Amino acid sequence: MSGATVLDVRSREAVYRGLRDETGARFLGIRYAEPPVGPLRFKPPVPHENRGLVDASRVRFAPPQIVRAMPAWAPRGAGFETGEDCLNLNIHTPAADDARRPVVVHAFGGGFQTGSAHGTFHDEAAFTRRGDVVLVRPNMRVGALGFLHLAQAFGPDHAAANRGMLDFVAALRWVRDNIAAFGGDPDNVTLAGMSSGSFTIAALFGVDSVADLYRRVWLMSGPASRIIAPETAAALADDFLERAGVSPGDETALRALPVETILAIQEQVLATHLGERNAPGGRTFGIVLDGASLQRHPLDGLASGRFGAHGIVAGWARDEARMWYAFGMMPEVPSRQALLASIARFHPVEAEARLAVLEAENPGLDFTRYEEIFLSRAIYREPALRTLDTHVRAGGTGYAYEFAWVPRFEGGRLGAAHGFDEPFVFGDLERVPLAAGDASAARLAEDMSASLIGFARSGVCAWPDYGRDGFIRRWP
Repeated sequence: MSGATVLDVRSREAVYRGLRDETGARFLGIRYAEPPVGPLRFKPPVPHENRGLVDASRVRFAPPQIVRAMPAWAPRGAGFETGEDCLNLNIHTPAADDARRPVVVHAFGGGFQTGSAHGTFHDEAAFTRRGDVVLVRPNMRVGALGFLHLAQAFGPDHAAANRGMLDFVAALRWVRDNIAAFGGDPDNVTLAGMSSGSFTIAALFGVDSVADLYRRVWLMSGPASRIIAPETAAALADDFLERAGVSPGDETALRALPVETILAIQEQVLATHLGERNAPGGRTFGIVLDGASLQRHPLDGLASGRFGAHGIVAGWARDEARMWYAFGMMPEVPSRQALLASIARFHPVEAEARLAVLEAENPGLDFTRYEEIFLSRAIYREPALRTLDTHVRAGGTGYAYEFAWVPRFEGGRLGAAHGFDEPFVFGDLERVPLAAGDASAARLAEDMSASLIGFARSGVCAWPDYGRDGFIRRWP
């Protein structure tokens, strides 16, 4: 941006040289952990202490991933470069002063396979200026580099499967130790994430020694669920290693794998069917109950009451699965028996009863439409409510919302689909073609963004909490 001037900020042992202009200040590409390469590849992050003058004027690498072309209607930004040396974060702040503003730490989504902390649709400066908050966006590992469970094949040194989640925790520790120098309040941190980013945030309820790193969470389509059993994750790793030609225990071969090979094999071993990916035993990357990085199921962590003082907002889109069907990424369901088999992945002994409920609520739909509704609820809505139920029973306060805005695109056939709420929550519609020219969308974004900012500031939302008769806020 033209007119930017250099701004130096001192924190601990370092001076961070960022940029300032009329929109605020930004400090980009700050390393928070050692490069996860060589002997640190497939290992938990090693904290990094910055010293001396640190160039924080430009973004660094996003995590390795296959970057696919996006359709013209999809949200978009400037794009990003990828590389294994990706453990960095970006700070956007109205001013690097001693104002102690609320801090929002954003975890990007992308199915545990893609995503970036920069170059996306977010207008970070506008968000921080509008809310007078500090926004931190960390990069963290995804895919096999971030979540392949190698304990069975490589032993105790690889016990931590959830390296990408641990990256996020390492970034939070950096925020705690440094954010005051950038105008933020380390004692008032809200985590906000979408999809896999939200699943990662919610998983922290099952992690020891992190409760003091944040106060509240805003979960978008990623509640405290989809926790993968270690045996399921180990079987996926065995398949991956066999295809890669890496023998168990062969550290040299594991480190020597070209990143392009890792990404290509990921495509081969992961399921593409939405139900298969998310049902118990599904072939997917995600948070593994490994006992090392994740000590307990996050719902058990919530039930214990140790996070009772943490506020939770859990939201979902009404038609979460619709887009996968609209663009042919999900196959048509040919028969009632196939539909029951799909439901049985989640509810083996209740498939008939579950389908009967759907048919009573929405008579006369075809089998594919019933599956779409079922998966939207089973993967996102129902687990979100379980998360809130568990939290409230343990004495916590939570809020629920359902996002129902439907873009006009092709007669509204996308519905209120997965991911559509995130631009509204951050008030970032300028780079979202689906919302262009829609005045009601702009008003909705103002409302939702104000809700996130208000929640980050006070822990309170402008609608009844979920503990009051299970209240659900519906937008719009």
